[in-house]
Amino acid sequence: MYKKEMKMFKRMMLLAVITASTGTANAGLFDSNDFKCGREDAVKALSDYIKNDAAGLLQSDFITKGDFNYDKPVSVYQQMLNGMTVNVTNVSTSGKGDYGLNCSATISVKIPQNTLDIVKKFPDYLSDITRGGGRINNDNVTWDVVKYSARLADNNKDIIFSEFSRSYISRAIYEMSVLSVNKEQIVHTYLQRELMKAQSAYAGADRELNAIWKALPDSVRNSMKKEQLAWVNSKTSKCGKLSDATSETTNIQHRVDIYQCQTRMTDERISWLTGESD
Repeated sequence: MYKKEMKMFKRMMLLAVITASTGTANAGLFDSNDFKCGREDAVKALSDYIKNDAAGLLQSDFITKGDFNYDKPVSVYQQMLNGMTVNVTNVSTSGKGDYGLNCSATISVKIPQNTLDIVKKFPDYLSDITRGGGRINNDNVTWDVVKYSARLADNNKDIIFSEFSRSYISRAIYEMSVLSVNKEQIVHTYLQRELMKAQSAYAGADRELNAIWKALPDSVRNSMKKEQLAWVNSKTSKCGKLSDATSETTNIQHRVDIYQCQTRMTDERISWLTGESD
């Protein structure tokens, strides 16, 4: 498995030069005098270049696990990335530089629905998919005024891109694809952490309430037994059973909700018994 992944990764790394076929009678050759940044095949080549660069990042991280944990075959992540579209618009040429034509373009990518769901639930991921100055509009990430250089190779067929002013676009695309595939894993990991926090918070509140209750005079406890039992039943009715919260067969989000509700009502009870409630 490792050798196969390394082979795929090396193949991706060789795609530093993107071949653009013109689809004309010249067998795919450009006239160098007519070559412009906004030429249709040059635009297509740029889109392919960015996606291939993103694929290389995916292949590399799948091997190193530097950014993400992967619980599916690399082909699943690659398929998601392949289905993403890189739109290149507003392309302009502003003379020549040391590395070829000076180009500028607007680049946008539609965000996969699963990735949108993740970003809405966990806003910390927003900076990952908008890195390099991207902005979200109509479920797309758009990078304006992306500057780069483009030149024809000696064979007047291949196009070499370099000097990108927004070097993180490929990384943002790669991360969108992984977040989309890993949605279930990310949500589950988050909820596991939330469950542990909720369990701990409830245990602390319950211990405090029991200590306060035991510290009350016997006569006070006896006079409040019926009222205390009614409160316990009300808490169960409003929040759900603690037995459900401790059961691994219960939906994990529901378990978190039960603990959090039980904790809130327990804190309110503590405040009432100690005379600290409003």
